[in-house]
Amino acid sequence: RRVVALASAWDVLVIPHGSSVYSYHLQYAFRNCPMAEFLNLSPKSDKIIPYFGSVFTDEPLPKDGFIDLPDRPGFGVTLNRQGLKRVHARPVAASEA
Repeated sequence: RRVVALASAWDVLVIPHGSSVYSYHLQYAFRNCPMAEFLNLSPKSDKIIPYFGSVFTDEPLPKDGFIDLPDRPGFGVTLNRQGLKRVHARPVAASEA
C-alpha cells in the first residue's frame, strides 16, 4: 500500500506481479493500478484455473479480461476446509494456550 501510494504521488503506474485475491483489493483501491497480472497455472495454459487451486471455494477468476470482487468481509473468499490437515503435529496443550 505504501509503495502504491508513493507512486501515486508522482503519477507512476504500479502493476503488482503475480496478482491474486490479495492484491486485487489493492488494485481496486488505487487509480494508478490500471491492470492486474494473472498467472495462468493450468498445465497446458489452455484454461483459467484458480491461483490457489482448491484452497478457496469461491476465488474470483478473470472473465473477458476483468475480475469482479465479491462483496463479502475480508478478502471475500471462503476457505475450503475439506481436506485440510496440518503439515506438522500440534500438541493439544499448544492449542489451549
